[in-house]
Amino acid sequence: MSSKRSFLVAASLCAAAAFASSAASAADESLSRIQAAKKVVVCSSNDVPYAYKNPTSGKVEGTDIDMVRAIFEPLGVPEIELYEVPISGIISALNTSRCDLISDNIAITVKRSEQIAFSAPMYRAGQALVVPKGNPAKIKSEADFPGHTVGSYLGTIQLDWLNKMAAADSSVTVKAYKNIPQILAELRAGRLDAAAFDDMVAADALKNDPTLPVEILNYKIPIGDYAVGAGFRKDDIALRQAFDEQNRQLQLSGGLRKVLVKWGLLRSSGIFRFRTVAARH
Repeated sequence: MSSKRSFLVAASLCAAAAFASSAASAADESLSRIQAAKKVVVCSSNDVPYAYKNPTSGKVEGTDIDMVRAIFEPLGVPEIELYEVPISGIISALNTSRCDLISDNIAITVKRSEQIAFSAPMYRAGQALVVPKGNPAKIKSEADFPGHTVGSYLGTIQLDWLNKMAAADSSVTVKAYKNIPQILAELRAGRLDAAAFDDMVAADALKNDPTLPVEILNYKIPIGDYAVGAGFRKDDIALRQAFDEQNRQLQLSGGLRKVLVKWGLLRSSGIFRFRTVAARH
């Protein structure tokens, strides 16, 4: 699916959810409940640089956390608490009320929209192919995957993409991991020939440790960029609508762009232009 088409699909999913839920929001207390508590609980896989607990300070930080904070502070909710859960179980955690929303660079997809309701898109994220330093397997694209071992982490669109290729060609070996540190360790040890995951994560890993023995290929994965949104329980309509309105205001004012600049990630990402493609509600 092309980047443009995936963005349009994401926008249409959000618009459809808004239309279907507009009449039901009157009796919904999801926003007032959080405002009374003055705290919002965010589900995340403790994913750097998106939403994680800083091991030194103990503070909740990240690109998505900064965006959530900027959205909720005007709503009278100053505190953010992180509920850590593997990405493969993050939707289940939300739907069983372990948290109030998901904000962890989660791609808006048709499959996920069957289980949760997404906010309007917040920003655009991309993919990366990462290989061991020197690229010993000489991988340039997915055309070189046959006969090699590739991987990603559980619950991601990248892993779905790899599994589809392995289903079509048994010589492609796919490994699934719990998190990025496991993938980087496997690349470093030479047990993985290539890995597919978010370009922002790859860039941040190398920024924090330039000696890391991996490299990012200059290649665009064909599944393309994707729209990132926050995930909500389908019944929490008032909360999602308030989130979307603040999201819209921040995008139009440039506030969300400032977050990406702060984290040094603007080149590998971008604002999803709310005015032109996202539903206002």
